[in-house]
Amino acid sequence: MIRCSDVMCGSEQGQFRGNSESVGWKGSSGTIKMHPARSIRRAEWFEGSLRLLCEQDGATEVFALDGFKDSDFEPLWKYIEQACGVYLKKHRPQAAVEEADFDSAMGGIEDAADRVDEASKGSVQKKAKEADLMKKVEVLRDGLDQAVSGDKQALSRVFAANGCERIGRLRLVVDTVQLEIYHTDPRWKHLLSKCATIEAVLKELGTFRLWRPVEGHSSSLLKRAAIVRELRHRHGEEEVNTTDPTHPTPVPPPELPRKMPEVPILPKVSQLDADLPSQDQASASVQPHPEPEPVSHDIVKEDVPPKANEAKEACRSSRTPSESADEEAERSERVRRMLYLYPTSVMEGQHAPTEVIPAGSVYRVYNAEAEVQQARCFCVGIRERNYYMVCDNESQQRSWIEAIEQTLCKKNRA
Repeated sequence: MIRCSDVMCGSEQGQFRGNSESVGWKGSSGTIKMHPARSIRRAEWFEGSLRLLCEQDGATEVFALDGFKDSDFEPLWKYIEQACGVYLKKHRPQAAVEEADFDSAMGGIEDAADRVDEASKGSVQKKAKEADLMKKVEVLRDGLDQAVSGDKQALSRVFAANGCERIGRLRLVVDTVQLEIYHTDPRWKHLLSKCATIEAVLKELGTFRLWRPVEGHSSSLLKRAAIVRELRHRHGEEEVNTTDPTHPTPVPPPELPRKMPEVPILPKVSQLDADLPSQDQASASVQPHPEPEPVSHDIVKEDVPPKANEAKEACRSSRTPSESADEEAERSERVRRMLYLYPTSVMEGQHAPTEVIPAGSVYRVYNAEAEVQQARCFCVGIRERNYYMVCDNESQQRSWIEAIEQTLCKKNRA
């Protein structure tokens, strides 16, 4: 015999009763509902609510009861199994993260990450800022841990909204914040794992989008992180969902310096001298650039494509005994200039520039690999902003830094 008080059936309160023969409920007004114990075909429990599927004489009915206490579950489970021969299935609440809760926690993460990056490397202040970040990470991690164990559709509704902005903001922070002490902390690694899990769920459901911060976002970290993410993508270090026809077309960032254009098939050595302009023709057709100062050939020597080197060797091999070293150098210079779209260029990268930096406006140019955690990256700083660019190799990186420093830096043009 089992009895449970204060149980609701519909809008009326009463008492649940059960024995080996029957299961019933008696309301405070005297209303009685009863079913044979052996007519119970299925039983389910969820947070104090009991649902019994009863089948009798070919008819089925759901016996719905609410208001049980948590302590009632165990005796109910034993009773239903013994008297009805049915297992009482207990449903656990689906964990779900609330949008407002995540947004609040994410804002704290972004602010703490900004303070970590602003602190001086190796300082006590940086260590303290990292410890503060880990406290906020722990709160967010626990919330995500519950969310990923719940309903996938509910997870998608939260993190796929606004073009996957929420998971995009989290990914940008974890990819770019510069931790010194806590980068191996279990809390940090756990957060990275949960971030990857959420992205995997969104991709599985077809709702994943590559998010980028909009112009004017309040967090300076997100602006810089977006640049870093684009640099990594351009170098094949990041997977992008390009197969999805609904994927929004990203706004292209500033073009990056790349290898110089491939040299067109050069004529034979015997035709090369005839095709090249004479010294007088060259001086008449090519006007000196008014801004950049003459730069040594060493700036581009290491980055000249193989075909250009072959052309130079061809010129040297055809040199006559009466040809001086200066004439040979001039011939080589003309061959090198054939590679450029603009004859007055000091260095060339992409064919179509998207940004223009006036000569003398550059305050500094430096190796930015440690700053943005990206190999072969350098930064060109002007008063309004910083430009982060990536080269194909270290030699090219050095050459670009030297060339920009000599021709565009303000201190060298004063």
